[in-house]
Amino acid sequence: MREPRNPFRLRASEHIESDATFLRLFEPAMLDLLPIEQLWERVRILRSAPGGGKTSLMRLFTPPVLLTLHAYRTREDCKELYTRLQDLGVIGEAGPRLLGIMLSCSRNYATLADMEIDDARRERLLFGLLNARVILAALRGALALRRLDYPDGVHRLAVAACPETEAPPWLPLPCAGNVLYEWAKKVEADVCEAIDSFGPSRAASLPGHDTLASLPLIKPECLTIDGTPVAERTLVMFDDVHKLTTKQRETLLKGLIELRSPVSTWVAERFEALSADEMLSPGATAGRDYDSVILLEQFWREKSRKQRFEKLLLSVADRRARAATAVEIGSFASCLQASLEGTRWQDRIVPAVNEVAQRVRAVAGKAALYQEWISAREKMEGTATEKLLAWRTLDILIERDRRKEQKTLDFALSSEELEEREGSDVEAAGELFLARELGLPYYFGPSRLASLASSNIEQFLWLAGDQFEEAVSAALLKKPIDLPPERQEAIIRKAVQQWWEEIPLRVRNGRKVRDFLQSIGKFANWVTYQPNAPYSPGVTGIAISMADRDRLREPKSLKGTAEFQELAEAIASAIAHNLLEPILDYKVKGGRWMVLYLNRALCVQFALPLHYGGFRERSLTELCQWLEYGFRPKKEESLL
Repeated sequence: MREPRNPFRLRASEHIESDATFLRLFEPAMLDLLPIEQLWERVRILRSAPGGGKTSLMRLFTPPVLLTLHAYRTREDCKELYTRLQDLGVIGEAGPRLLGIMLSCSRNYATLADMEIDDARRERLLFGLLNARVILAALRGALALRRLDYPDGVHRLAVAACPETEAPPWLPLPCAGNVLYEWAKKVEADVCEAIDSFGPSRAASLPGHDTLASLPLIKPECLTIDGTPVAERTLVMFDDVHKLTTKQRETLLKGLIELRSPVSTWVAERFEALSADEMLSPGATAGRDYDSVILLEQFWREKSRKQRFEKLLLSVADRRARAATAVEIGSFASCLQASLEGTRWQDRIVPAVNEVAQRVRAVAGKAALYQEWISAREKMEGTATEKLLAWRTLDILIERDRRKEQKTLDFALSSEELEEREGSDVEAAGELFLARELGLPYYFGPSRLASLASSNIEQFLWLAGDQFEEAVSAALLKKPIDLPPERQEAIIRKAVQQWWEEIPLRVRNGRKVRDFLQSIGKFANWVTYQPNAPYSPGVTGIAISMADRDRLREPKSLKGTAEFQELAEAIASAIAHNLLEPILDYKVKGGRWMVLYLNRALCVQFALPLHYGGFRERSLTELCQWLEYGFRPKKEESLL
């Protein structure tokens, strides 16, 4: 396949046909998601919103990709990934050491739920179809590892009976690979025929199985080729589990637990598979019965990992930029100007320094209280941009001081006290205010673009792809490729607006969700732009008490059941689609809170900063009113 002019458009793993291209685009830091200890001994559940990277992570462990990586292990763009997988015991100098079996749950499993039979028979059909397809995928993968043709080479495979595992009654063991192959083909055909031509008279003789009996058959010691184990380890990966019905999903997960899967097993699903109660539970985890749940976005949101994720995204962007065929661009960052210095915006910034300074002097008056602060600003060295930001920050600090209920005596505030009150948060608020007042670009540069991803790789590729497309066009026209700040922001705003308009079409309860987000955004904007920036650099979320969170999980126990049920479903759906970022059990003001931050792209929609930390507590009653009527400022809260 000819690689595209804009590799950022290849977002979903399944759209990248070439394994070589997939490896060039895969960022090794994604492996940080996997715990090193007991990685292969537990059932792992990978959960995320759409585009979190689950499928890409699992594809890495499939035979074709591992074989390609082994062939390319000395290439510069594959060395680090090869070393990381070598450390995990996945690959070695002799070749892949793991048989990775990836099975999508999107293929007609849900159709079984439409059959007019009892749950027990539906369950047997589900396990029968899963067993057949796991076996067929395992045989295909085993032959691929030995570079043999499928299905011609299945006769060279053999399946042994494992002493510690009871042999399934429907298969004589040991047996040759071709026997197992023919059996699996027949089971799949019988189940599919039952789906297509089911009639009441056949209910008693429906095919199927009672458990996931295929997993013990593909243990490394049981599956051999020419008398030698196919691999040292087997990994079965169930992808797209959210496409099963709720009952089927529960059956699959329960089956894995009860079987105590004898091979390494990963399950990948979107949050949308979870109920509102599950989405509002701690970490949206499945419960103590499941060995390990990996929440992809939540993993990267941890404070200690945020910088690592930004570095990961920019590395992903560099890989994509280098893969472009139409132009040669070695670094994605070279496509984006990251500062207003030396740009046309200096024509607006330079005169604004004196304008803001005069305004601050007028507010301060001739009293001695703020004179030392003003004097410090007048003596300040630096660029016009730095001076403008310093004066605007001082404007905020004076406004805060003037609003204090208990005034100190009218003596001069020292420059030392100015330094104590200043901070990165106030400076960030000053920058945001200046962008609004002077019409300066705010959402530009590689770092802010990475922040807009909200811990979701596909969201980053979507935004970065629009930027890169323009850079490629400029390069083809022999123009500078570094997009100016205002152009970057214009591209981002257009993309976010389109994304905002599509929410009702792609999100469960989409219209209610968007109405609720609209209220949060308007509220956050209203609080953020108070003159004294009370929650600098700004508010980007709300919080409800953990007690109220618990009530939302059981809305029937509350008065106004329908309203609270609707609110719970809107919040859960917004979290499931990464439109709200939850933090549970946040301790502040002597209370425990569930914080709900807006997706960072929504911060663009409502002219908000991209920082975290600013939120306001709200009651369930007020949020229900927002959901129904929208946010309306209260007069008594107009000054904060």
